[in-house]
Amino acid sequence: MHAVNLLVLLIIFSISVKASAWPSWVYQANCSAEYFCAVGVADNQVMAKKFAFDDLSQQLQASISSRSIISVTKNGNESDATLSQKIELITESIPLNLVSVAEKAFENNQTALLIKLSKQQFYKNLTARINTFFDNISTSAQLNQQPLWQQHVWAQRQLAQQSRVENHLVLLSALNEKKTSFSGLWQKFKHWQQLILALKNKAIIEVQAPTELNVISTSINRSLTGGAGTVYWLQPSIKTKSAKDGSEYVVEVLLSLELLESEPPYRVLFTNTLKERHRASSINAAKQRAVAAIADLIDLSKGQVLFDTGTQNNTKEYL
Repeated sequence: MHAVNLLVLLIIFSISVKASAWPSWVYQANCSAEYFCAVGVADNQVMAKKFAFDDLSQQLQASISSRSIISVTKNGNESDATLSQKIELITESIPLNLVSVAEKAFENNQTALLIKLSKQQFYKNLTARINTFFDNISTSAQLNQQPLWQQHVWAQRQLAQQSRVENHLVLLSALNEKKTSFSGLWQKFKHWQQLILALKNKAIIEVQAPTELNVISTSINRSLTGGAGTVYWLQPSIKTKSAKDGSEYVVEVLLSLELLESEPPYRVLFTNTLKERHRASSINAAKQRAVAAIADLIDLSKGQVLFDTGTQNNTKEYL
C-alpha cells in the first residue's frame, strides 16, 4: 500500500514538474488594458499561432456576446432605434499585420505563443474598413439609372452583407461606444438599410423551373425572397454530360439561367451559367448530386452566384 502511494506521489510530482516548465504567461496572460492577448499551444508554431488567433477571436466575441447596443438616430421629433444583440466574429476578420508575437516558449516538443492585439489599432483599422465599404456604395441617383431588375439584384447583394456590417458596428460600439456614436457610422448604416429596402421593392423576380429542378428553384426562391413592383421571370434549365470512369459514372451538369420580361415581347435581359460535376454508381445518382451541389452553392452565396458576372457588384468586400 505504501509503495502504491509512493508511486502516485511520484506521478503527481512528475506532472507538476512538467507543468511548471511552462512560463506563467501560458496559463494566464498578463495583459494591459490597451491590448487583447491570447495564447496558443500546439505541436508546431503554425498550429500554435492558429490556436492563439482562435482564442483571440473568441475573446472578442465573448466581450460583447451578452451586450445589447442601441443606436438611436434622430430626425426631427422621430427616433429610430436599432437593437443588436449578437456578434459573429471569425478569426479571418483580424488583420494579421496588427497582431504581434509577444512571447514564445518550447517544452516537450510543443510550442506556446502569446500574441497581442492593440485595441486602439484594431478599432482604427475596422473603422477605416467600414468607412471604405460605405464610401464604395453607389449613390441613389446612380442606382436609379439602372434597369429595375438590376436595382433589385443590387439590393439582394447588399442584404447578403448586412448582418456582417451590423455585427462589426456592434463590435466598434463595444470597444468605444461614445466614439462610435459620434462617428456617424450608425447613421450611414441606417441610410444604407433604407436604400436597400427601396430598391428591393422596385422589382419581383419569379422563378419558373421544371419539376426536376425543384431543389434549385427552392434555393433561388430562398435567396430572392420578397420584393414588389415590376415582375421578371428567371428561368433555369440544365444540360448534362456523362462518362464512365471505372465502376462509376461522372456527370457534369450545366445550369443555364435566363432573366426575361414577364410581358411581351419577353426579351431576355440577362443570362448566366453554373456548372458542377459529380460521380456515383449510376448516372442518375451522379446527376442528382451535381444538381444538389449547385443548389448548395446558391444557398451558401445567398444567391450571389446567380448574377455573379463581375459587372453587378457595386461595392467591395471589406473583410
